[in-house]
Amino acid sequence: MIRQHVVRGMSAPVAVGLLLLMGCSGKGDIIPMNLTPKAKEMTNASSAVKPMAGPKVVVIPFEDARADHAKVGSRSSMWGGETDFHVSSGSAGEETGQALADYLKRKGWLVQYQKAAPPESENGPNIVLSGKILDLTVDAKRGFLMTDIEARSKLVIQANNREDGSSIVRTDAHSGSHDNVFWFDPQDGEELLGEVLEKNFERFVLNTKLEDRSIRFR
Repeated sequence: MIRQHVVRGMSAPVAVGLLLLMGCSGKGDIIPMNLTPKAKEMTNASSAVKPMAGPKVVVIPFEDARADHAKVGSRSSMWGGETDFHVSSGSAGEETGQALADYLKRKGWLVQYQKAAPPESENGPNIVLSGKILDLTVDAKRGFLMTDIEARSKLVIQANNREDGSSIVRTDAHSGSHDNVFWFDPQDGEELLGEVLEKNFERFVLNTKLEDRSIRFR
């Protein structure tokens, strides 16, 4: 995505100087990011498909194997400034779980997100999805007037079938980039990281199938 911005009423040297100052954020600054942006959720809500007949699924928060559970990247400039990106909730594991549940709901799955696996019962879920975050990063590197954005993720997704106690596990990694973004906005990073996450979810769905009250590999 390329965002254009016109600086009005300024001479070229002043405009360039302003851009230089904006690129020199000091270390310690933090920009909040959402892995499930509200605007995106509202758009998808209007186009969500009707839940299909199938097993009941619950998604719980992902385990975060990274050292910093809130940080999801940074913005740096050629002049030495650096700003960290943190998930707004403080837990990338919770937001990743919520993002997976939202994705599956748009695909027609009968799914809910819960912060903990519910106890087994007759009316409880048939499948519990969990996972582990191995990598989840979006980096924005500002050069002269332009910013390059790169995002990557590596996730382990595990499905536990309560019907027979079996489970399946799949690990996927994906990356993406937007180069030469003229006017960088944190939303650019959110959207790219969201696209990368959904690519991991998509691969999991494409390589599995729902059978009766269980999930299996194709």
